[in-house]
Amino acid sequence: MFDSVDRPAHYAFGSIECIEALESCMSVEAFRGFLKANAIKYLWRYENKNGLEDLKKAKWYLKALIFALENDEEMEALAALENNCKDGFCPMPGARIGDRAVDEPMFSPINDV
Repeated sequence: MFDSVDRPAHYAFGSIECIEALESCMSVEAFRGFLKANAIKYLWRYENKNGLEDLKKAKWYLKALIFALENDEEMEALAALENNCKDGFCPMPGARIGDRAVDEPMFSPINDV
């Protein structure tokens, strides 16, 4: 369950992990700065401290930052699309919005049933 890179035991307390607590008490910009700074920190020190493990930690923080940015871009695109569509139907042929599952692509084809 725990892993020195992805889920270190010393960062979990009760039902919440430290990273989740930090995100909930910071602004979006501050949290992204935190992710960026940690990625840089681990890249900076990897040759003199923990080698490959520090590179994996840098990768973890970078992936978290990329995920946050990609999620925001998808949410912004979906909001823009919803503002231009009526009744969940978009003027873009073959696309629909509305009651889509979380794992569905943003633009899913309309199936004739």
